[in-house]
Amino acid sequence: MEKIKNFNVVKVNLLNKNKILQLIPYDSNKFNIKIFNIIDSTNNYILNKFDKSEYYNKPIVVASAEIQLKGRGRENRKWFGGTLGNTLAFSILWRFENDVSVLSGLSLVIGVVLVRVLRSFSGNNIYLKWPNDILFDSSKLAGILIELRGKIDGPAFAVIGIGINFHLPLSIKSHIEQKVTDLFQCTGKVHDRNEIFSALLIQLYTVLSDFEKYGFSYFKEEWMSYHAYQGKNVTLLFPNKQSVDGIVDDVNDDGSICLITPDGRQSYNTGNISMRLKDN
Repeated sequence: MEKIKNFNVVKVNLLNKNKILQLIPYDSNKFNIKIFNIIDSTNNYILNKFDKSEYYNKPIVVASAEIQLKGRGRENRKWFGGTLGNTLAFSILWRFENDVSVLSGLSLVIGVVLVRVLRSFSGNNIYLKWPNDILFDSSKLAGILIELRGKIDGPAFAVIGIGINFHLPLSIKSHIEQKVTDLFQCTGKVHDRNEIFSALLIQLYTVLSDFEKYGFSYFKEEWMSYHAYQGKNVTLLFPNKQSVDGIVDDVNDDGSICLITPDGRQSYNTGNISMRLKDN
């Protein structure tokens, strides 16, 4: 019988609520973590189940799943989660005292959280692409989806969905219409998802608390230091199929991107705008 060569088995670290909570150095009762084997979408779970009145003074709700059947990203794109242990996908519900109108820049701040944590586990080659894609060597490593609910006069509720690729098989990568990578490919190591999960919750608690007090401007300089496309020629693609070319110059305090264009310096809000490096 012919021997099977070069067959590598990647260890699967299942999500473990007790381990995650043990790794949080302060009051772990701040979080109400729910872990599912299979679910349609962790964002959908929170959006469909929560009653705002129940979460005014309750632990922060976090929903995670080993497998998401209908995970999604921006513009309702499908998030490919692969099979057991391939990704870390979770959503967190955060209540802001302010109304939705003052939460501009929130998605960029979540990007700061991801870069901080992923760099601590894999080195300094993790960067951001406006508004909130996480990149390694120009390939997407992680993504963010934020859905807001609230009244004009507050409070506001943000359901923050995060997906990180840990070890995607080629069969999954081939179905994704952009360059993607994973932590195993970046580092050659199998990372414990529970350790990264707990580190993310710690940073999310700290950063979201500061964001509510100070806004995006408090994080702007750090965000700029992570931006992979700063000073580069890019094309912005809009939902109406129009586009604009320019050189990335800065971001504003509200999280909008600034480009130097033939018509001068222009700013563009996040929304569903996509950014691409301009072909030379």
